Amino acid sequence: MATVQTLKDLGEQMGLKGTELRDFIKEQQDLEREERNRLREEQDKQRESEEKLREHDRIQQDKLDKFRLAQMEREREKEQYEKEQHEKDREFEIERMEFERDKMEKVRIFELLLLV
Repeated sequence: MATVQTLKDLGEQMGLKGTELRDFIKEQQDLEREERNRLREEQDKQRESEEKLREHDRIQQDKLDKFRLAQMEREREKEQYEKEQHEKDREFEIERMEFERDKMEKVRIFELLLLV
């Protein structure tokens, strides 16, 4: 950012005086102001773009977290189901063995009664 004195010296070196010098200084100040505004707008757009990107990343991470959580829940439910099935199979095998034992016992009793 050029100071007024710098702009005045530059204008005088260019041969400007009076109204032309004042107009030159004002034009240069206007140009610098416009450049600062343009840079500020670019920075604002850049910040806005970065914020949108961060928000997008956050949303994607949330989706991924929810997906993983649902996947873990499905795996837990599957393990629970398999555990219950295993327990049912074990109980069924116990009942089958008890039934076979009772059956063998009845056959033995029947055989003993036939011998009497």
